[in-house]
Amino acid sequence: MSSQVRRPNHLRVLIIGAVVGFAIGAFFGVSRGLESSGRVAQGEYSTSTAVGYLGLLGALVVGLLAAGISVLLEVLSERRNR
Repeated sequence: MSSQVRRPNHLRVLIIGAVVGFAIGAFFGVSRGLESSGRVAQGEYSTSTAVGYLGLLGALVVGLLAAGISVLLEVLSERRNR
């Protein structure tokens, strides 16, 4: 009886992780913008800039984390099925 090893689709995991990370980063950017809308100190980013920067940072971090976990699960699955 041949057991079929199910492998994760790494590209799909990376894209979903990046989208989730961007959403999390954008949420933090928007929530930061709502705190001090009454006064703008010199050197602060606008809300849209904060959403963009934090969204991209979140997409990078969570996307790479998801890809790493995906590869780790594949390696562990292949070791178990040897």
